[in-house]
Amino acid sequence: MRKDVTDDPAIVAEVLRAAEFMSLAVQDAQGLYCVPVNFACRDGVLFFHSAKKGRKIEALRRAEAAGTSVAFSAATDLKVKTGDKACQWGYTFRCVLGSGTVRELSDPAEARAGLGVIMAKYAGSDDFPYDEGILTKTAVLALRVGQATARLKLA
Repeated sequence: MRKDVTDDPAIVAEVLRAAEFMSLAVQDAQGLYCVPVNFACRDGVLFFHSAKKGRKIEALRRAEAAGTSVAFSAATDLKVKTGDKACQWGYTFRCVLGSGTVRELSDPAEARAGLGVIMAKYAGSDDFPYDEGILTKTAVLALRVGQATARLKLA
């Protein structure tokens, strides 16, 4: 493994906590599909939501039914690194690349708990009322991380 890459669970979790969004990669009948999503991580599970109709949820349901993995990436602390020569330019960053199995949370209490994890990340609290009309159109998903590595390119 490269010196700036680690599979240390504590470092992976810290980068995932700090990242503002993740890119989720799935495959469907049309091919590969990558989409950015808001998410939150708790105990090795990434929670995110989707509309109950559309390409993303159909691909995720297909992956769940087949037991196939989906991939994800998340990055934070991105800063342009300058230099005197073109090849000295680049980025410093912390990121996580990984994969795991996804499950749609069909139990309403479990789905609300997943949304609560997301709200706590972005709003600092999970104590918010939910619009029942919107909840009926919202799928909440849990991605159990099976494999993940963090890259810390800090210089």
